[in-house]
Amino acid sequence: MLEFVEGAVVERGESFLVVQVGGLGLHVHVPPRTVTGSAGRASIQLYTHLVVRDDGFELYGFESRQEREMLVGLLAVPQLGPKLAFRLVSSLPPEEFAAAVRTGDLSALDRVKGVGTRTAQRVIVELSGRLAKMVPPVPTPMGEKEQVVVRALTSAALGFSEPEARRVLDELRRACPEDTPVEEMIRRALGLLSGA
Repeated sequence: MLEFVEGAVVERGESFLVVQVGGLGLHVHVPPRTVTGSAGRASIQLYTHLVVRDDGFELYGFESRQEREMLVGLLAVPQLGPKLAFRLVSSLPPEEFAAAVRTGDLSALDRVKGVGTRTAQRVIVELSGRLAKMVPPVPTPMGEKEQVVVRALTSAALGFSEPEARRVLDELRRACPEDTPVEEMIRRALGLLSGA
């Protein structure tokens, strides 16, 4: 409904901003890091999500789409209300949250006030399949040998695609010790790609 709001910040609280849009002052719940980051700025743009409740409306705003998608994903978890979902988004940046869900790190989630072990387990189970849409995985930077392997696999001679080469590279990282020669890595990669 409201994709984003942009305007002057006319009031700041611990976890909210009042943003002037036209002649209106919108009370927007934002993470404390956003309040801090807004200091000294003439205007701000926030990606928003409107929650309609029996007793009124609540507008949540975030500086990145990833944070907003994280909130929307958390709201889909059964028995997790907007306040607790917002607290999770406020406490964990998207990359940390994604890492916790991907690795099943309950302790990272249940450190957040109000999130116990059972809630953390529910979040991990519910979101592990949908996580890529919320927070796309950050590719691991490639070392020098890995770059050579990818270049060799995607060369005209071998003709594999970049996604295929990166997928097999992830498998090689787990299977090969660090001192494995480049030639051996390429040989193993070809074996994996050919299904041998």
